[in-house]
Order: sequence, then structure tokens, then C-alpha cells
Amino acid sequence: MPAFLRCLALLLLIVVVPVQAAGLPGLLSSSTPAQPQATEPLSKSLDEVIKNLENDQQRTKLLADLKKLRDASKQTQPSVEQGVLGLIGGALHDFEQQFSGDASPFVRWSQELEQAKVELADLVVPVHQWPAILFGFAAVIAVWSLLAYAFNWIGHRVRIRFGLTEELPQHPRTWDLVRFALRKLGPWLVALIFTVYLSFALPPSLGKSLAMVLAYALVIGTCFSAICVIAFSLLDGPHRHRALHILRHQAFRPLWLIGSFAAFGEAMSDPRLTAALGTHLAHAIATVTNVLAALCTGLFILRFRRPIAHLIRNQPLSRRLTRRTLSDTIELLGSFWFVPALILVAISLFATFVSAGDTSTALRQSLMCTVLVVVCMVLNGLVRRHAAKPQNVHKRQAVYAERLKNFGYALAHLFIWLLFIELGLRVWGLSMISFAEGDGHDVSVRLMGLAGTLIAAWLVWILADTAVHHALIRSRRGLANARAQTMMPLIRNVLFVAIFIIALIVALANMGMNVTPLLAGAGVIGLAIGFGAQSLVADLITGLFIIIEDSLAIDDYVDVGGHLGTVEGLTIRTVRLRDIDGIVHTIPFSEIKSIKNYSREFGYAIFRVAIPHSMNIDQAITLIREVGQKLRSDPLMRRNIWSPLELQGVESFESGSAILRARFKTAPIKQWEVSRAFNLALKRQLDEAGLDLATPRLSVQVVTAGGGAMAEAGAGASS
Repeated sequence: MPAFLRCLALLLLIVVVPVQAAGLPGLLSSSTPAQPQATEPLSKSLDEVIKNLENDQQRTKLLADLKKLRDASKQTQPSVEQGVLGLIGGALHDFEQQFSGDASPFVRWSQELEQAKVELADLVVPVHQWPAILFGFAAVIAVWSLLAYAFNWIGHRVRIRFGLTEELPQHPRTWDLVRFALRKLGPWLVALIFTVYLSFALPPSLGKSLAMVLAYALVIGTCFSAICVIAFSLLDGPHRHRALHILRHQAFRPLWLIGSFAAFGEAMSDPRLTAALGTHLAHAIATVTNVLAALCTGLFILRFRRPIAHLIRNQPLSRRLTRRTLSDTIELLGSFWFVPALILVAISLFATFVSAGDTSTALRQSLMCTVLVVVCMVLNGLVRRHAAKPQNVHKRQAVYAERLKNFGYALAHLFIWLLFIELGLRVWGLSMISFAEGDGHDVSVRLMGLAGTLIAAWLVWILADTAVHHALIRSRRGLANARAQTMMPLIRNVLFVAIFIIALIVALANMGMNVTPLLAGAGVIGLAIGFGAQSLVADLITGLFIIIEDSLAIDDYVDVGGHLGTVEGLTIRTVRLRDIDGIVHTIPFSEIKSIKNYSREFGYAIFRVAIPHSMNIDQAITLIREVGQKLRSDPLMRRNIWSPLELQGVESFESGSAILRARFKTAPIKQWEVSRAFNLALKRQLDEAGLDLATPRLSVQVVTAGGGAMAEAGAGASS
């Protein structure tokens, strides 16, 4: 601290002396005498500096303090802002420095290999000690292999005894997947456990340790390949069978190599092996095996890129039709999935080369992320498989149970991916939880509030939408589908907008935004719209009551506003009709005064038959009943006729003919079809009987001068 004070005094002296010197001419030229108080601090500072400079030791210390102060001032100076070219140039300069001099990866790799050679030379033992080392290695491998072969033979006999297949079926169940994993992994794992206990009988040696590491790596490779095959099998679906067949029968060995190399490299970082082999030699072996694992991964990606692309791209038809954006994204991801995978492998190899022997990063972290991805895929596949299982639920609650089940499984998938992201970040030395507990606490709380609001809004939307759908479906048996098709889009849109607005306001409030001005502005805008668009409001209100009262629905045949046609569409403001000439009429709800609906519950096919004056009325009634009975027996018409022919008697007389009235109760909108079929059948029946329909007749009588009738002519004309 005294040295720093001396430096500070010297700096003050450097600053003060020029100022005083610059003011001397003014002081000398002024008539006012100089103040002695102003010269006293200067003289004291000069005396102190002179004393420090006269002493060699003090001068050396002062010089050292000045150098430290200079270095500190350079470090505290703000960095000058650089443009894009400057940043690129700085990055290239840093990259060049990293690959030049003693820090170059080539230099560090050469040093690493030289030290590994030295450690390998130190491990060379005399020839008479080689048999013990080789015996330990061979004994462990032989015991493990024989035990694994024995367990495999026993498993094969058991499968033959119970008629079990060795490969996975096309649609494997959960038990089939478990049995496949046990068949592939069980014998080797159990043999390794027995080998570990039996190896205690052998004396400790380097050969025994290497044999145990090799057996461990091979078992981990088998486990990894079995898990990958199970993960592929969980992605089974339409048009994926061929891709799954290829992966099940051809991908096991490449995956086994990848897992074995990675496990062997991981085992080389064990402290006991590092102490036995040497740090640099263990690191060199681990790096080589990790590089081999990365190269095998790249070859696997190139070899099986098409089957895996089929697994990703081929989605169910319902998802492709309803979620086109998601389907297009998955299609693009499936086509180019191997590009980022190969880039990741290349980055891992490059990072391994730059790290020069540091096997705790780069490849190990990448391989751990790969394992996490596989585990995540397995968990998601198990969740998806469990979601596809049918469940026995009460019919009334089936709709709610299905939607809530899908909601719960969606949250499960989200939780699995979040867990994967957290574990992946921990592999690379990061953590979302640590960030949330530290510097990002406020941001994390707000993001969690936003996520909670969105999930709650999603749940409310599911419950409300299901309740509306359930109520509309149960409202009326005959036209439940038409009613649901009519009202569902309208009510769903209103509910969705309302829930979305409320969720948006709550989310903004949770994010710390003041929503009071927003609500006030929305109220003012609503009032302005209400006063400025009264006809629109009238259409909305009238349409709302028409839809609630269920006066008409889509596919109804109605007479609205003087237009007769089929309802093709309904909005909250208009109704769209298409008449029998194919013309579309769009009618606002406010213009509708009355609605004639011809398609509700049932209809009546009404007949008015004129009986010829020459036909007996009872004979005519019998003929009409026979035609009605034949029409009810017709296989094409009997579904449309809901009652026997109801003969209502003589309605009136026209042109001397009796008019009989009859009717059928028919299905909705089928009354005109039944009427046309009845008229056709009646005409055929009359033709077969040699009878004619009654037509208006005119009788003319000519009277002579003598008063006698000369001629009589009768003429008939059709009406």
C-alpha cells in the first residue's frame, strides 16, 4: 500500500507540475503576489520524489510499482469496438495462434505420443513374466466366453421347448421387447458377473485387468445395440415394416461395435487403469478407441440413413391430413437428419484433435448425448405404446377420458424431453436448474409462469371443447351429427378466442406487463365496433339465437327468405343455401323472418288422386291400397317409408271426379322421392288394368230445329 501511495503521489506530481508551470507566466505578470500556501504542497512533493530517486532501493521499488500500475491500466481499458471484418480478422488471428507455436495441437500430440511411448517402454517386462500376464488375460476371456456360450445354449433350448422365436415379431409387445433384451444381453452379463467372482482366484496382473475391461466393453456394446434395436422397434407403424426389418437384422453388429469402442474408451479413464498403464498411455488408448467409435458412428449414419429416414418421415394418414405443418417439418427432418449427425461426428473428431489427448471432453460428451437420445426415444416409444392401448371406460366418460389421456401423455413426452435437455446440458457442464437458481432466477420464474398459464389454458380448452362436443352429440339422436357439424365450428371458435385472450392477458401479467391500459383499450374498441356496426351486431345476435334454438343445420332443406335449398354452410352472420338449380344464396341472419325446414324428424308424402267417373270408388280405394303395399315392399323404398299408407278419404270433387287424399310418413327429405315413386307405380297399375286416369271432360250436344238431338260428341282434354 505505501508503494501504491508513492505511485499515486508521483502521478499527481506529473499532472500538477505542468499545470503549475503553465500558470507561472500569469502569476509573474500579475500584480498580485503569489500565495505561499500554493507553493508549499509542490515543494513537499518535490522533496519526497528527490529522496526516492536518490535511494537505489526506493527507486527500484518505485519503478516496479509504476510498471504494475501500467499493466493494470492496460487491462482496465475498454476494448475498442470492431466491425465485422475486425471480428473475422481477430478470430482468424486467434485460430492461427492456436495452431502455431507450442500451443499447436501437432506439438501437443507429438509430446503426448512421446510420453506414451516412454510409458509403454516402462511397461515392457522381461520375457519370463509374459506367460503370467498372457495366462491371466486368456483365463478371464476363456472363462467368460465359455460361461456365455453355456448360457446361450440353455436359452436356445428353452426357446425351442416353449416355441419362442429368436427375433422380434413384426408388432412386438412389451414382453417381446423385454425377452429380446434378455436374450441378447442376459447370457453375456451373467457370465461377466460370474467371471468377476472367479477372477479373484487369479493373482492381480495387467493381463487380468485388460481382460476384464474388454469383457465389460463388449457387454456394454451388446446392451447399447439391444437398446437401439428396441428403440427402433417402438417406432413401428404403417409403411415402416421394411425399414424396421432392415434395422433389426443388419444394424445390431454396427451398433455393437460403436458401443464397445465407446465403453472401452470410457473404461480407460478409470484411475486404477491409469495408474497401471500410465496417464499418457491410457489417454492415448482411450482417444484411439473413441475415434474408432466416432468413425463407426459416421459409417452407421451413412449406411442406414434411408431406413431411419423412413422411420422419421412415414407418419399416420390422420396426422398428415390434420397437421400438415408438422408433417412437412418431419418430412424435411427425415430427409436431412444425417447431415447434422455427421456434422456432430466431425465436430467431435475435430475437438478431440484440438484437445490433444483430453478424452474427458469432445467424444465422450457427444457419445453421452447420443446415449441420452436413444434412452429418450425408448421412453417416448414406451409412453406412445402405452397410450395406444385401449382402456375400458364408461361410455359417458369415454370422450373426456380419451382427451385427458392424450393431454397427460403429451405432458409426459414434454417432461421426457425436458429431462433429456437437462441431462444433455449437464454433460456439457451446464444446467437449466442451476441457471434458474442463480442468475436467471427472475427470468425462470416468469417463464415457468408463462408455461403454467399455457398448460392451464390448454387443459381448460380441452375440457370446454369436449363438453360442447359431448352436449351436441347427445342433444338429438336423429340429427346429432348435423347439429354438431353446424354448431361445433362456431362455438369452438368463440371458446378458443375467449380462452386465448384470457390466457394472453394472464401471461402478460405474469411477465410483469401492466395490462390495465390494454383492457381499457379493448373495451373502448369493443364499444366503437358495437355502435359503428349495428347491422353486424344484429346479424350476430339473430344468428346466435337461431343456432342455439337449432332452427336449421347444415344439410337441412329449408325455405329461408324466399329461397328454397339445402344449407351448405353457417357462419355467425350468414347462412349459405344452394337451390335445386345449383345457385348459391348467402342470406344474412337479420333478413330471416321465418324458416321452413323440410328435413326435421320426418316428412309426409301426400297424394291427391282423381278418380274417373266411370270407376267405382271402392275399386279405386282398393287399387290405391295395393299400390301402397307394393311400394312398402320395395327394397329400395321401404327404408324411406315409415308408416302404412294412410288413406284420408275423398278430399273434394273436381270436374265431376272425386279426389282421394292419401299420405305416407317418410324419412326427412324423402317425401318427394316417395311421391314420385308412388305416382309411377300407380300409373303402371292402371295401365295393366286397362284403366285411365280421370281427366277433365267436356260434353257437347247439338239440338236441331225440331228439338231433337242430332249428335253428341264428347271431348276430353288433359288438365
